Amino acid sequence: MTNFIDTPHGNTIAYNQLIGKNMGIVFLSGFKSDMEGNKALYIENWARDNDHSFLRFDYSGHGKSSGEIDQKCFSDWYMDTEFLIKKLTKGKQILIGSSMGGWVMLMLAKNLPEKVFGMIGLAPAPDFPKLLIWDKFNVDQKKSLIKNKKIAINNSDGSVNIFSYKFIKDSFKNLVLSESLNFSGPVYLYHGMADNDVPYNLSIDIMKKIEGTQNINLLLNKEAGHRLSEAKQLKTIIDLIEKIRTKH
Repeated sequence: MTNFIDTPHGNTIAYNQLIGKNMGIVFLSGFKSDMEGNKALYIENWARDNDHSFLRFDYSGHGKSSGEIDQKCFSDWYMDTEFLIKKLTKGKQILIGSSMGGWVMLMLAKNLPEKVFGMIGLAPAPDFPKLLIWDKFNVDQKKSLIKNKKIAINNSDGSVNIFSYKFIKDSFKNLVLSESLNFSGPVYLYHGMADNDVPYNLSIDIMKKIEGTQNINLLLNKEAGHRLSEAKQLKTIIDLIEKIRTKH
């Protein structure tokens, strides 16, 4: 059953939580995704069967949470996440960040390391408004975005995302790859080489930026795209969780 919690910054967040005897797992979904996705539900079922605590939730402007997505920015979604982890979880957590959730995950490792045991990035997309949008624009596109306050970007699956200048500017305050990130726990990055939305080179860049851990691993799947939601890929994600929890 879905629960709701009010944040200090004015959002009402929808979440589902299991309480188990084993280490907590938090699933961090991607931009325009919600907690009802294949990966979140598959991991939740595994967590239930293996007596792990588990938390999944909708960022503000997503799913059943309050707000409109075009009025929100990454700062809102990070604050939502940090509040929920502090309020609802006990001890260190295994974070699983999908796409933009990988950015949230790395921000938590940077700002809240005492709550993070290990990380699994699934096609992680840190700093994506800068790296994958702004930095690829020519001068005219940048001027158009600033003048019109928004721009439409076509995705590989045929869908269209509208990004505001406010959204792009906000991302610059939250960059995680602009400097090294010190983290001592286990890290697994899983990325499809056929990912047309977030290039797998970004996972290589993350590996280069993380310092302090003796256990950082990159798994590339030659045929996989961005979603990593097929049966074999879901099983691989569980294998990665198994590897992390044996380190505990």
